[in-house]
Amino acid sequence: MNYIEHLEAHCGESTGHLEIEELQDHAIQLLQFQNVLFANAITVTSLGLLHHPLQFENGAIVHQEVMLSVMQQDAESDLIELIYRLTLEALKTGHAYDLGEYLPIPDGLLSKYGFAALYVTTPFYFKESFQVYKGNAAFGEPETVLPVWFVPIFASEVAYIEQYGIEEFNEILYETEMQLLNLKRHPLVGEDELIKALHAKRQLFVLECEVKDSLFKDEIQRPLVLDGPLKKAYAIDLDSEAQGNTVKTRTFLFDFLNHQNRFPIYATFFAFEEEDKDNRAFFSQHHMSFTSHVLSRQKQTNGWLRGKRTSTRESHFFTVKIENARMLELIIEHAYRVASMNELFMFSYSDHLSIQQEVETTYRKTRVLENRFVYPEDTTVVIVGHDGTMLYLLSNEEQFAYDLRTDWAKRLRQQLPSDTVIRQLNGEWFADL
Repeated sequence: MNYIEHLEAHCGESTGHLEIEELQDHAIQLLQFQNVLFANAITVTSLGLLHHPLQFENGAIVHQEVMLSVMQQDAESDLIELIYRLTLEALKTGHAYDLGEYLPIPDGLLSKYGFAALYVTTPFYFKESFQVYKGNAAFGEPETVLPVWFVPIFASEVAYIEQYGIEEFNEILYETEMQLLNLKRHPLVGEDELIKALHAKRQLFVLECEVKDSLFKDEIQRPLVLDGPLKKAYAIDLDSEAQGNTVKTRTFLFDFLNHQNRFPIYATFFAFEEEDKDNRAFFSQHHMSFTSHVLSRQKQTNGWLRGKRTSTRESHFFTVKIENARMLELIIEHAYRVASMNELFMFSYSDHLSIQQEVETTYRKTRVLENRFVYPEDTTVVIVGHDGTMLYLLSNEEQFAYDLRTDWAKRLRQQLPSDTVIRQLNGEWFADL
């Protein structure tokens, strides 16, 4: 069996084929099938794209064919045009179509039905045996071919995907029965569903902070700087019901960091001098590597007068290397109380921590005004602030530093746990109740 025989085994005999010059040069044609899945339904698919390897963003190579299925006969020409454009796009870019992505529908195609995009999924209406084809080497076919099915979706469904992710949207898709083939269908999610899903999730209020000295001095109130120009800084707060709830913020902190699945990560936090022994015993018990820092903060009180002395206060900090989710959980449980006391508790993906001293020299005497933690600019730092009830995110990394109004919001959603949504972004409501 070759791929066309595989198609006909699941779709019936082809009722037509179309050869377009741009595709024919690459030995690709378009096939049409009638009465697929149920009477009068139309399926249009590429044939020959499988001989052109495509690449996912992670570099993996795949072989695909693209297809669309609808029940409206008058949409045949639009289906052919869409499959032609999708095939040509894959050839020109070499990019594979990834499950869960969606592409805007070109102007003028399926316009009377009100769809906004094409959603990429598997042909799950078909038999399971159709969804993965094992190529026939005798026909020069690759080892595996994946048919990719495109489903027209509405703007409300696009909004649902952006808010709640592809996994939840797929659950809704998989519950349908042939509904997706009907171009006159109603949206699968509307206002009621959006509200219901919104209430079921943790909601975040995100505010972009102006990056200047007062950010660290007045808002974050932490002795920290990044060694280079900081592009983005954000204050992240839970919804009003959870505001002031240290337990909920602590839980979100763990879920957020664990969701990144990015280890090691380094926790730096304040420790009272009398806790030094207990902290070291805790690290040893759980096989955690760490470094300790003792920072001095001196205050000179009329030091030039006889009998007056300069007072000195020391601050103790630990930086702990966290190698897995269990260590992360242990550290948050062990040290989060310091954040609740409004002391320093922060995480970074860089271990290149250094100490910078700001000094002042007067009358041949030098005093330390402040010590700062300095991180390289190409990292992400998460700081717990305001008595442990909110977070600050500082980053120059791509997934966090995109433009706030467009790509950044979409990127940030991908970094959030699945049960979390952005409720408000810089004062703009993402889903009005």
